[in-house]
Amino acid sequence: MASSNLKLPCSSPSVVCDDMTVNIEQNILLSNFNLTVEPGCWMGIVGPNGGGKSTLLKALLGLVPHQGLISFDWHQGKIGSIGYVPQLAPFDATLPITVLDYLRIVCENRTVWLRYKRNQRISQTMAKFAISHFSDKRIGTLSTGERQRVLLCGALINEPDMLIIDEPLAGVDKQGHQLILDILSDYHQTGKTILMVEHHWPVVASYCQQVAYIDGKLVQVGSAQQIFTLLKQNASPLDLANMA
Repeated sequence: MASSNLKLPCSSPSVVCDDMTVNIEQNILLSNFNLTVEPGCWMGIVGPNGGGKSTLLKALLGLVPHQGLISFDWHQGKIGSIGYVPQLAPFDATLPITVLDYLRIVCENRTVWLRYKRNQRISQTMAKFAISHFSDKRIGTLSTGERQRVLLCGALINEPDMLIIDEPLAGVDKQGHQLILDILSDYHQTGKTILMVEHHWPVVASYCQQVAYIDGKLVQVGSAQQIFTLLKQNASPLDLANMA
């Protein structure tokens, strides 16, 4: 279930988009976008396909150019770290990188072809995500759900101050859903910010404190109930049948 409202010391930044526009090859993907994410908020991002949800995350991370202002106001001016899981993408099955190799690249400064010395942080985080038993498998040969758990493990292994995730439950089975949501809830309970694109409305309604509805611009931001009412009124293409 959703994290509590307990106020904890927060190293996450406040995030502000002020009149932000993303225009790529003369295609306006987001226009005059204004949004504020408070520190420690779990915010869900919803909207139709092609509405700019993934574009917003990429703009925040500096992966696509933008006009207007995007600012991160870090606690006491101390710049922290951000974990990121992109939208699901295929891997080359011939890529000679195992799950353990990938996590070592993320977590350590040692080159991966040197003899592995047991890293307790990697071992503990793999166990939490239930991926220890396939640590020697190549990433490209994993199932979709296994790969999502590996990518989330990599995003959280260095304990980032903020997490930006794009459809983290895509391709994950029911048991994996709950495992991931429990881990995200534990992370959020420490006072950290999560910005999450998600299509499963029951997940958004149960876990997100605020929800932003995006369709080329910010249509509305509010509670899950407020956005649900808006979606029903506008006959949104989102799957209302699964919205309870």
